[in-house]
Amino acid sequence: MSRGILLGTLLVAGTLAPLRGEELRVELFSGKVRESLTFQAGASVVRICAVPGNRRCLVLEPRATARCQATRAGFRCASGERAEEFPRATVASSVPFRLELTLRKSGRTPTPKVEVTLPRVNVVRAGSSLRVIAPVDLETYVQGVLAGEAATLRSPSALRAMAVLARTWAWRFRGRHRAQGFDFCSLTHCQFFRLPSEPESKNPSPVARAVGSTAGLVLKYGGQLVDPYYTAHCGGVTEAAGDVWPDRSAPYLESVSDPYCARSEQAAWQQTLPRETVRAVLRERLGVALAGPLRDLVVERTNGSGRARWLRLVGASTRRIDANEFRYAVNRQLGWNTLKSSLYTVERRGDLLVFTGRGLGHGVGLCQAGAEQMGQMGIAYEKILAHYFPGAMVERLGTSSAERILSSEHFELFFPPGQEPWSAETLQALEESRRGFGSRAEVLPAKVQARTWETSEEFIRASGQPGWVAASNDGRVIQLQPLSTLKHKGILASTLRHELTHLVVRRLRAPQVPRWFEEGLVLYLTGEQPGAGAGTSLSGRSLEEAVTRARSEEEMKAAYAAALARVRALARERGEPALWQILEHPTPTDLRALKSL
Repeated sequence: MSRGILLGTLLVAGTLAPLRGEELRVELFSGKVRESLTFQAGASVVRICAVPGNRRCLVLEPRATARCQATRAGFRCASGERAEEFPRATVASSVPFRLELTLRKSGRTPTPKVEVTLPRVNVVRAGSSLRVIAPVDLETYVQGVLAGEAATLRSPSALRAMAVLARTWAWRFRGRHRAQGFDFCSLTHCQFFRLPSEPESKNPSPVARAVGSTAGLVLKYGGQLVDPYYTAHCGGVTEAAGDVWPDRSAPYLESVSDPYCARSEQAAWQQTLPRETVRAVLRERLGVALAGPLRDLVVERTNGSGRARWLRLVGASTRRIDANEFRYAVNRQLGWNTLKSSLYTVERRGDLLVFTGRGLGHGVGLCQAGAEQMGQMGIAYEKILAHYFPGAMVERLGTSSAERILSSEHFELFFPPGQEPWSAETLQALEESRRGFGSRAEVLPAKVQARTWETSEEFIRASGQPGWVAASNDGRVIQLQPLSTLKHKGILASTLRHELTHLVVRRLRAPQVPRWFEEGLVLYLTGEQPGAGAGTSLSGRSLEEAVTRARSEEEMKAAYAAALARVRALARERGEPALWQILEHPTPTDLRALKSL
């Protein structure tokens, strides 16, 4: 475990912000080019006003319309003889108004028009398109997700289980597109979201009833929000999250048997692909260039759920590839349901490869097909969730003391409510540090988790570190002293850079390389100085012992200083590129030299 930067004095703590009024910002029609927008006022006026300031507005009287199109500087809205140009604007009314979007399509297909009804949107130009962002409350967002992600579900229990998961996901990943100015896109990159085209009728739909009956409920494990994964069809057994995403392994996301989904459609499937087509996919999508034809494709190893884990390519020579990467490559090239899951066998028939499988999707978490069958049998939604997330509990979402989560492209920050002022700055600093590693950042998890605390005492209990340590990490999660304390001491950015450097260096370090070299290399790369105490004796202890089990703040500073001095000497002697070579691929001579230093 990395102990990070030393504080010098006792530290204090940090955290994240609640959803203000449980409001989320969702980009509508993500992935589409919005050529123009037409607003039609309802029974009340609609105001299209520039932001910030709202000093310049185009006011639409009841039933009037305005058409907006992108310009070089922003976009222009015209209604009759009146027109205004805006860099960005908010469109609002006291009652819902109609928005018609003209979406660009290629080829001979007519340009489609889509209508939605809502009381407020924000508009900004994004390239040649107009970005439309709808502020929605949490429960409206959950309802829109169920409309997009749960269209095949009919039973009230299955819909309620999905509502709890969609709400958990929204609270856990709010701010995923913060850099673009909104929380979530409306694609499956976040959760597929459909805004209702008309206001809810007096007779609520099954989706609305499911959302209303579970309002405010989320799924937690050990008091923390779960990773709320769900899949269309697990094929009779769910997948352990760690077998798909190694950094997402969790005790509540282990593989479980699912006899319910076997009763539904798509339990079995078969796909036939020419060997030459598979060879082209390997070359074009995975960069695997075979010498000669592909003679066979064999499932070399399966994981605990029976899904393909490693595949062996048989040609002039043999080669092993990751089965998940192979499935995604095939589906990107040939269509997303070509290989519906990794739960398959492969048989060669002449020039063809025949894949025979079960299930649809990654298989992790709740199986929608199984949940629907359980619901049809009268099983309550709480028991459905308990089946797919063993040990997790349905709990009510807190509004004041609950832990908050803020996300950026590559990071998640977990914090208590009091640390909101420093949350965005923390994520920005982490993203900037990550960019500095270039291609080496690819060794990091897709989402690095960082966690901070309200008090230094909470940090000490959670991390097991002494109070004079600013942060630590276990190779996966960065634990931070309160953000407010780190900021007050002027070491917030340097602490984050130090810990992220540790994550990269640790994941690249060969097992035989001693820990002192890792610590010294991190200090060398970040340009930090151990500070006072550097002259303290190690009292006969080895440098490795002092680095890994320091008995005091002074001894740790001395160990850090000694490690840095040795790494600097190596850099002067052999150059900085050699430091990375020693870290990743040390020769026997390198290892002997490290032990003798």
